[in-house]
Parts: sequence; C-alpha cells; structure tokens
Amino acid sequence: MHKLTARPRLTLDIHPLLEERWTGIPVFTRRLVQALLRHGGIEVEFACRLARIPTDQVLEAIRLSTGAYLNERLDHDSDDAPLADPNTKLLFPSVKSSFGTAVREASVVHDMSTLFMPETHEPANVAHHLDRFAEELATDDAVFCVSEATSDALVSAFPSARPKTRILHQYVDWPENFALMDRNLPPVGFHRYAVVLGTLEPRKNLELLLRALELPEMARSDLTFLIIGRQGWLFDAFAASLPEAARRRLVFSGFVSEFMKYRLLAHAEFLVFPSIYEGFGIPALEAMSLGKPVLASRSSAFPEIVGDAGIYFDPLSPTDFAAGLAEIEPAGMLGELSCKAIDNSRAFGWERMVRPVVEWVKE
Repeated sequence: MHKLTARPRLTLDIHPLLEERWTGIPVFTRRLVQALLRHGGIEVEFACRLARIPTDQVLEAIRLSTGAYLNERLDHDSDDAPLADPNTKLLFPSVKSSFGTAVREASVVHDMSTLFMPETHEPANVAHHLDRFAEELATDDAVFCVSEATSDALVSAFPSARPKTRILHQYVDWPENFALMDRNLPPVGFHRYAVVLGTLEPRKNLELLLRALELPEMARSDLTFLIIGRQGWLFDAFAASLPEAARRRLVFSGFVSEFMKYRLLAHAEFLVFPSIYEGFGIPALEAMSLGKPVLASRSSAFPEIVGDAGIYFDPLSPTDFAAGLAEIEPAGMLGELSCKAIDNSRAFGWERMVRPVVEWVKE
C-alpha cells in the first residue's frame, strides 16, 4: 500500500470579510480565499480572532458579498468555536491582530502611505496601521507585498524586512453573468464619460481634477467625469469647495454594487486614476480587464500594473493632467490602448496571486 502524504496546511485569517461593504482589502481577501480553494494544493482553514470558521460559512459570505452573515454567525457561535491550530502556518491578509500565536506567521502589506503620507489619512487610521507595525514585521516569517513598488517602499523604511518580502499580485474576476445582465439593460445615461474609482479621500487626489477643470484647454473636451466610491475622510469639505466648472463636469455616484461598477466601467471611455499613491490600484486592473485604458499618475505602482496600456501624468500638475487627457481622448489612441489593456490584464491571474502563498506554505 502507498502511504498517503498529508497536504501542507494554512490558516487564513478572514477578518477583513467582516466588513459590511466589500471594497479594497475585503475584495482582496475574497479573491485570495477563492484562489486558494481553487488551487487545491494545500489544505486551507479559516479563522477570525484565532477562532476557526467553517469553510461553508466563508463561502456563503462570499456568495452574499457582505460580512453581515459572518458577523451574525460569529455572534452566535463564538463560545463554541474551536481555536485555530497553532502548529499551522497563519496568514493575515492585512494588519495582524495577534503576534506569535502560530508556528509561522505572515501578513500582507498593501501600501505604505500611512508612513510616507500620514497627512492624507485620519490619525486613527495611521495609528491602526503603524503603532505595532515593527512588531508585526519582526514576528512575520514572510511579508507579502501587493506590488514591487510597495515592497520597495517597505524595505526603504524597514531594511531588515528585505529577506522576508515576497510579491503577491492581485487579479480580477467578474461573474460570468455580468455581461449578459449588462446587455439586457438600457444604455447607461451618459454620452461620453470617464470613471474615477475609489474611496473619496485626500490620497485619491481629486483636487487635481478640480484644478485641471478650471484650465481653458479642458473646455475642448466634452467628457463627464463619473466619480464612483463611498465618501471618506474630509469629503464634505471637498464637496463644499467644488467650483462651478467642476459641478458641471463631475457626477458622484456614491458606493455601487459590483455589477454596477462593472457596467459603468464597461461603458466608459477610460479610467482616470489621479492618486498620489497606491499600493496596487485594483481599479486600474478592473478597467483594463474590460478593455479600458488608464489615465494614471506617474507614481507608485501604476507603471508596474498598467504598463503600456495607459497615459501618465504628474499627479501634482493640472496642466500635465490636461495634456494627458488630450493625448488619450482621440478614438484612435483609445482603440490602440484598449488592446494593450486586455493583454496586460491577462498577466494577472488567480494562479499568479496564489503561487507565492502556496510556495511559502510548502517550505
């Protein structure tokens, strides 16, 4: 008889999935869960606050696309839930909630803006990410960074982390029925528009767009700018400061469902990404997967993710933004960049995301 060899085991902390609305890190966590289960090369268990969560409950939360279900189950089952095995490697998809509780631990660093640009975050958010960051790195066996740019930023601040860093690129997955659902709906109610996607906060640099819209050369474009995302820190002050030129050209949708995000991206001319800093910039990859080029800041991870599928501008220069807009708008340029966008997005698949995690677990 052949001796059966047990698969290597991993416990994945799914705390980000407790959020009611999934954007950013919760979506990253959801994709990582699905990629690990799809891979099948390791045995994956799930936990939250070190209490084990049954796989079927995690999958049900993914089906519902909200953390409300998991929160309800945790409140109901918390006293009876078994603890995660401390002899199994433990991965946190974001900030660690405990230190040294497993034989080997790892965490994911999404960006370093709280360290390098603290003025663009709420003080509580800065404290949440940085107060125990050095301890987090010291107790990590591996540190997964979502881009080369994030890895470089991390190592510049914490050189001792260099031997531990590994790159974990995200991927995009749209439900198969989205395309059919979109075809069965009437046209989107905008003539020509570009999408700006992300939580509305200072780091997203929407002020650059406001300043650019006051330039005479911007009047040559008839584009509407559709701003998609929930209202974040200091948004009320931002909205109150909108000049008349901006009020005519900007539309704020607020938070939208995954399908509506897909639909609005699919019918847009291109994506605008003016952020001063992004650790990865998943909206760029989402837009590219639908054949949409990106007008992006020449900063952080954008050149790494977008590549030659976009036009770049100085995120501190309204005139450079206006020049980039004039370059990307012509139909010929959009068509050329659209083909490159689809090709570049295909390089980011679920296998690429899961590979470095599986390699670490098997070590």
